[in-house]
Amino acid sequence: MWRKFKRHKAGLVGLVSFIIILLFIIFPEFTAPYSENETTSYIYAPPQFPRFIDENGKVHFRPFIYKYKPIFDITTGKTQWLVDTSEKYYLSLFVKGSPYNFLFIKSDIHLFGVDKGGYIFLLGTDGIGRDLFTRLLYGGRTSLLVAFLTALVSLGLGTIVGLLSGYFGGLLDIILQRILELFLIIPDIPLGLALAAFLPPDLAPEILMFGVAIVISITRWANVARQIRGKVLAIRTADFVMAAIATGASTFRILFKHVLPQLYPHLIVLATLTIPQAILAESALSFLGFGIRPPKTSWGLLLKEAQNLRVIALYPWLLIPGIAISITVLALNFIGDGLRDAIELHS
Repeated sequence: MWRKFKRHKAGLVGLVSFIIILLFIIFPEFTAPYSENETTSYIYAPPQFPRFIDENGKVHFRPFIYKYKPIFDITTGKTQWLVDTSEKYYLSLFVKGSPYNFLFIKSDIHLFGVDKGGYIFLLGTDGIGRDLFTRLLYGGRTSLLVAFLTALVSLGLGTIVGLLSGYFGGLLDIILQRILELFLIIPDIPLGLALAAFLPPDLAPEILMFGVAIVISITRWANVARQIRGKVLAIRTADFVMAAIATGASTFRILFKHVLPQLYPHLIVLATLTIPQAILAESALSFLGFGIRPPKTSWGLLLKEAQNLRVIALYPWLLIPGIAISITVLALNFIGDGLRDAIELHS
């Protein structure tokens, strides 16, 4: 299957892209130059791009930036950011910055930064001077954590219901299918908003993330259960299942030793498709104010800051979280397509 997956170019590109994204967002305390809610005096500063050539045309082998100098224009009501070329701030790796605690790690070393006295804003800043690149990494970890929890809960619940419904059939199948149809006919967003409205506003951030994951799972598990039921209906009449029944194997053993292992390839593909759907659902809930709340951030919450035309026109870099969502979802969909093709060829 791995050899077949490697032939799927889009799937391989998606896998590499997703691994790179994970490497940056799993440990943002280290990969980001600042802490999650660290503020500066640079309000809505545009992105800075590291330079190798200075104002005199001299080439530097070590990248550097110039400091921004804000000038408020009374006639237009806009802040103009001029580049101050009087002093260079060189980029360095493994620099000291804001202290942080991650699991059992206590440190103040960050992956990159600039000389003391300078700031680097690769993606600009927001309305209170926070580095958008830093918040993008922290928000990505939150969004993906919620998505993984959603996939775990929805796949677990959907698999159990699908197994029982498809294997036993009869009255149990009829009852479970009517319950599934009830969840399938209700639109996802209104159902998610209604359920998220019951989350108390004073929940701890970690519990809130799990609560949002549960809310999204409730809107997703029925589709998983329906697909698993279809697979089980085909598997339960297979020769190896009939042989297990003939030898007196218990129902529990047949379900979890014979039927469930046959579903693993399909569950892997479902996971790669459920995770991007959960990312989009969490982003929608947070954008509408029913998902992740400050002081935590997520991609949807970051995108909420760019919800009016004035902000988009003046500060277009605030739309970058939307690009991050698109790239991640696209990468996961490519992985899912590659896995599905590899499994079909393998079978």
